[in-house]
Amino acid sequence: MRFKILLLLLFLNFSCESKIEFLDYNSIDNVWHRDSIQSFVFELTSTNKYNTYINLRINEEYEFSNIFLITTLKDSLNILSKDTLNFKLADKSGKFLGKKRVNIIENSLIHKENYKLEKNKKYSVSIEHAMRIINKVSGLENLDGVIDVGYKIEKINQR
Repeated sequence: MRFKILLLLLFLNFSCESKIEFLDYNSIDNVWHRDSIQSFVFELTSTNKYNTYINLRINEEYEFSNIFLITTLKDSLNILSKDTLNFKLADKSGKFLGKKRVNIIENSLIHKENYKLEKNKKYSVSIEHAMRIINKVSGLENLDGVIDVGYKIEKINQR
């Protein structure tokens, strides 16, 4: 009986293929300057459809309920997309969304869904914040409360 349980556990362990193809973080050290563009370079091992995410770690010093980000996705020759994205980070009562660990809140924010990326091609993505104070023309120079910015790529299972 123990042998069967052990075999079942081994089978389950090896049959769970990770969908994460790329994951990396840049440390911001609690203040994200508007000129500090976060860059990630990656190459994939298979041509597939992927979901890509911007991972954001913030703390209680973050004083906004949302974040505006400008992202640029490039291959070695072309800009594939340039987007200005608005993500909600807190509910109406001001409670932060995402996974809370001690005093850090982690959000995995969707960047691209069902997006085809090719193998053996070098890609890069850049992320910058575009936050402003209400009724101010110029952007916020320093965004407090941001600890890390990351980028994650997950393979979509094709059936």
